[in-house]
Amino acid sequence: MRRLPASTLVSTALLIGLVSPGLPVQAQTSAYQVVDRTRATTSAVQVQVAPGRATSISFSQTDETISYILLADASRVVYSTDAELETGRAKTIFLRVIQPLRFPGATTAPVTNLMVQTVDARRQNRLYTFDIVHSSSPRYVGVQILPAIARSQASPAVGNLNLTPDRIQTGLSIAIMRGYTSIDDPVVAKVRQLLELMRTENMTASEAAHSVGISLEVLAELGQLAQEGQPSLPIRETSTLRTVF
Repeated sequence: MRRLPASTLVSTALLIGLVSPGLPVQAQTSAYQVVDRTRATTSAVQVQVAPGRATSISFSQTDETISYILLADASRVVYSTDAELETGRAKTIFLRVIQPLRFPGATTAPVTNLMVQTVDARRQNRLYTFDIVHSSSPRYVGVQILPAIARSQASPAVGNLNLTPDRIQTGLSIAIMRGYTSIDDPVVAKVRQLLELMRTENMTASEAAHSVGISLEVLAELGQLAQEGQPSLPIRETSTLRTVF
């Protein structure tokens, strides 16, 4: 049986600090679909809604406020905002599924669209289109619109690891399979958000890590797990474990 280096055992233990018994556990964070503003204004963003659940579309990370909303088919979904549009302070839309209604003369569609017009601090208007898709098990609790992301020239490599989405995904699968972290752990949700950004927004690992608020140390450990393959020894809890956040 191959023995892992002590440094690898300790550093991998950092990954599981969030779920180790006897240690402080952080509250579960929600998984949001994070979308770059440039993409959101040039193509339709899919938003999944489910019965009995509220789904949010938030512009809180930008300098924009919502000035106008148009829901093409209001027979199965209703919306509200965190402030009246007339106040100029609305930044989040909340969608809820309702029992189907019939409106004389109105048409319906399996996938309807939501048009949102915003205005920023410089009085510049933007128009967003969201496709509303009904789902029994949505992947995200909502959508977060981010400002246009300045592309860094930094390499996605951390240390000697080339942190590609596939490598990070492999490391995450190993960590879950070996019980280093649980599938419902906050760190897992953040890593999945990061992978979504890297694949859909073409971000580097560093850019995506900054966007979702995850330590590069975690990504480095996932990359190390992927490089070494499935580890053969369990991680022992010690009093020196600490969380990575």
